[in-house]
Amino acid sequence: MDIVEGLVGLVWMAGAPIYLALQPWALLRFRAGWRKAAAVPLLGAAPTILWSLIAFARQSNLWPLPFLLFAPLGAFYLVLLAFARSSERA
Repeated sequence: MDIVEGLVGLVWMAGAPIYLALQPWALLRFRAGWRKAAAVPLLGAAPTILWSLIAFARQSNLWPLPFLLFAPLGAFYLVLLAFARSSERA
């Protein structure tokens, strides 16, 4: 079970940099309705980033936590959206 927990943790922590790479890529690459769908995670990312910046300014040691919890979900959504777009085009 330790290996599974380690892999889940690794994937979860990799979610933040993956999300930060996928979000601009999706907004630049997709067109029309797909671009609107790609912008949906920004509805959750913007408030969590703002909250994190405020917490950082107040010297909280947990300032990145909200974004680190949100980012893997946003990344997962964008990956699913990319697969849906590619399957529609095929």
